[in-house]
Amino acid sequence: MADASTPLVSALVPTYNGAAFIGRTLDSLAAQTWPNLEVLIGDDRSTDDTLAVVERFAAAHPNVRVLERDTNLGWLRNSNELMAEARGELMFFAFHDDVVAPTYVEALVAALRADPDAVLAFSDMEVHELDGSVELHVFDQLDGVRSRLERGRVMVRRPGDWWVPNRGVFRASGFAAVGGIHPNERGEYSADWTWLLGLALTGAFVRVPEVLCTKYYQSGSLSKKWPHDAAQRLALQRAGIAEIRRSRGLSRIEKARLAGHLRRRVLGRRLPGGLKRVLKRLGL
Repeated sequence: MADASTPLVSALVPTYNGAAFIGRTLDSLAAQTWPNLEVLIGDDRSTDDTLAVVERFAAAHPNVRVLERDTNLGWLRNSNELMAEARGELMFFAFHDDVVAPTYVEALVAALRADPDAVLAFSDMEVHELDGSVELHVFDQLDGVRSRLERGRVMVRRPGDWWVPNRGVFRASGFAAVGGIHPNERGEYSADWTWLLGLALTGAFVRVPEVLCTKYYQSGSLSKKWPHDAAQRLALQRAGIAEIRRSRGLSRIEKARLAGHLRRRVLGRRLPGGLKRVLKRLGL
């Protein structure tokens, strides 16, 4: 029986047209060693048999709830609604092309419990690319970084594997503090970066140095379709400045310093002069 030592953890499964591969994601959740887990599946009006697949899974597992959408929300709104519906004090995204090790929840919850100041715990990742190659992805730039400002500086630089922590377990209080995943002027483009930036300004990230999550890219994977052009990068920078401004953990001076750091970059490139006007308009 669950008690205070085993808080409820919510697995959030946003899915769209994943019938061919979501089964292995769900099986990996069913195999978790953590005894107090709820699985929330948001089917975003799939046009294949995804809904039938997840409903069969839910019928066999009493800890599973399926949220069927009336309209297609897109991954961002689907994910936000799953977080809002979750009952757990801890939660994580189990994307429909990811598979987690049986000890994934147990290990990451232990890492969070060992560090009360941490808002998120994550592991290293193995990624299977479309061409069949397999790559190890390690995000260690935040290891031991306790300062909000310094964490912000790391995330503003958007180092290569910045996205890896999005496969981690985070506190529901972090979702409440950040307010969810925010769209930018270009819609959903890379909005997980501003989400992670917001979380990093809320609390520390803890890395568990072992592979507990494996991603299998599909031909329709959203991140493979995004155009990474100058307009997209500028929209993302503006969204990053807005995320900094919303942060409750930084002083006004720290916000100005971090925004200035961001002003000098467009995801690794120099900003056009127009961003100075954006900063001024935002009061940073």
